[in-house]
Amino acid sequence: MPDFKTVFWSFLIGGTVLGGLSGHAARAADVDQDVMNRGAYLATAADCIACHTKPGGTPFAGGLKIATPMGDIISTNITPDADHGIGKYSEHDFEQALRRGKRRDGENLYPVMPYVSYAGMTDQDIHALYVWFMNGVKPVAETPPATQLSFPSNIRLTLSGWNMLAGSEKQETGDSATYDKLRRGKYLATALEHCGTCHTPRNVMLMEKSDEFLAGSPVAGWYAPNITPSKTGGIGDWNEDDVVQYLRTGRVKGKSQAAGPMGEAVEHSTSHLTDADLHALAAFVLQVKPIDDTADHQLRDAFGKANDIPDLRSGELTRIANLSHKNPENLFDANCAACHGQNGAGTADQYAPFLYKNSVVGAGRPDNLIMTILTGVNRKTADGHASMPAFGSTSDVQRLDDEEVASLVNYVSKTFGSGTYQVTADQVAQVRKEHTQH
Repeated sequence: MPDFKTVFWSFLIGGTVLGGLSGHAARAADVDQDVMNRGAYLATAADCIACHTKPGGTPFAGGLKIATPMGDIISTNITPDADHGIGKYSEHDFEQALRRGKRRDGENLYPVMPYVSYAGMTDQDIHALYVWFMNGVKPVAETPPATQLSFPSNIRLTLSGWNMLAGSEKQETGDSATYDKLRRGKYLATALEHCGTCHTPRNVMLMEKSDEFLAGSPVAGWYAPNITPSKTGGIGDWNEDDVVQYLRTGRVKGKSQAAGPMGEAVEHSTSHLTDADLHALAAFVLQVKPIDDTADHQLRDAFGKANDIPDLRSGELTRIANLSHKNPENLFDANCAACHGQNGAGTADQYAPFLYKNSVVGAGRPDNLIMTILTGVNRKTADGHASMPAFGSTSDVQRLDDEEVASLVNYVSKTFGSGTYQVTADQVAQVRKEHTQH
């Protein structure tokens, strides 16, 4: 069961303080506290806040635009407001939504709601989650815009066939808190944390390829990498403590740093799990079937070394006559070297990490390096606030165009990574588009 920090954080984001004077808080105080605590922890582990909260919005009030090949899907209000949220849902209605993808009115939910994964949850955990949402989350009288998809995607009945073909996780039984380590890890990975939703590739029908579990998949401009224990394309050189540290803090020195959707998952979900659950999750991931990657033929964090550039100032100034275009070395010096160093070694405390021995720079796909340059890093955990400025269209420091980003990506790869990238301005433009749509 969760410690006080986890429970407090979970209740805080819900906007409810037990024992207060409001009617909602008073009702919560009448509910079994152990069940409430369990439900709060489960909501954190399932990262419900990630999809059901728009930027700057009230927790769980919905409104987040989620880009899919079918079009934009707007997340719903899941606060216990009777008219705008799920306040009228019975526990049976709630269970049907979580496990079967069925709304209270019988209509199908779109599978951006990971009911295929939540289907594996136990009855006891569904109950605890329901109790917490109904009593531990502040009702919000706000209705997000309705999802508007074009034909035939707007016909929700067609999803019945998709659901039959896609299958779902097998429902677990018993008390999930008493499972042995690997069973608990599997439960966390496949049901609550639904790791496969991002990290498992999908077929043309957008169904997860079960035989390629955790082998990597594109996500809104980013690439959720292969996290199987493959010795070439995955995390085969990571041990259990490495994975635990990554999930708790978002970084492992000389290996990887979390940004984008994974940075959010670390900040809002995995960093709040208990040590026992983090070790269970890590142990399970490290024993799944290793899958070699088609793009990575060497461990992503095994490339490169510090660039041997002595800092010897000659006193001679270099004149750049044409400021509209800079060569890659100038781009790196102007935008990256101040933090990462000309040699790519980063800062002494690794707040700015190595650019060599770095899974983003060494990856066979350039997606995450492009996205990191465009969107930066903004991740908060108990370990501290990890921040890198963005250099995309919203940059407060320097806005780089598509050609400049492509040039910088190729230079960083050649200098500190595999050197295999031949990224073009058109590729950068496409990544920008995919991220903007999301």
